[in-house]
Amino acid sequence: MLVYIIIAVFIVDKASTSGTWKLTNLTVSFGKDAYLLCLIDGKECNISKQQPDPRGWTGGPHYKMLCMNGVCQNSSKYEMKALNTSLNFGLLIHNFSESDLDCPYTCFCGFSDFTNTLSVDPKNVISLPAINKTRKGRRFINNGNIDIEIILNKVNPVPNCSALFMGQVINKTTVSVMKWYTYYNDVKVTYSFSVDDFCCEGNLQLQCTLAHHQITIIDEYIDICQELVVPFLGDKGSILTMILLPIGCFVFFVILSIYICLKRRQHEMNEWV
Repeated sequence: MLVYIIIAVFIVDKASTSGTWKLTNLTVSFGKDAYLLCLIDGKECNISKQQPDPRGWTGGPHYKMLCMNGVCQNSSKYEMKALNTSLNFGLLIHNFSESDLDCPYTCFCGFSDFTNTLSVDPKNVISLPAINKTRKGRRFINNGNIDIEIILNKVNPVPNCSALFMGQVINKTTVSVMKWYTYYNDVKVTYSFSVDDFCCEGNLQLQCTLAHHQITIIDEYIDICQELVVPFLGDKGSILTMILLPIGCFVFFVILSIYICLKRRQHEMNEWV
């Protein structure tokens, strides 16, 4: 541990640039692995079997010793790749995330080291979405149209989405960005279709494509027939009310008129008697 601390401090203080490191991934995917390759000048790095110079990596979100001579303090996060016969060695970062970006990393071998900040063009970042369960499959029924809203969090690039209901393509599909971040976005996907064109129950499939990744958001059987019955009966009930109310009034008036006539006739007959 003491050796780690001394070397880390020594690397930060010295200004050697006799080497370089690079990110080998053309694109980085959050949740996957990223690989940094260190290229060191052989004049200042001894890899002989007798007295090899220490090799390792420092850096990360808190800039600390990560690995040295193939041993990593956090083996579940970092893995050092090195060959005894090669000056070049690498750092494998597992479960790569946004916190690993925009941080300084240093690779060193003996008196040779190189420090740089790990930054990536957001266009080269792939972030698969985390679906907000509280709003997944939220449905709105409006004038015979059914709108289904899906919220996708932390997604990059903005996906291209499509939907199938009972095997038929839903054409009215829109994707809108709700909030922009540096390396991902929160987006809302809305599917709209008419009840007249589709059944009110069946299998619904929602799929989105991000770069070369295709993900299925929803693949389930839905039944919204009951939700359609209430508004339908409401409209039908209003029409029936408008029709039956005048008829009821007319019948009541006729019955009342007959009753009054009968009462008058009975009164006249009593007077004759």
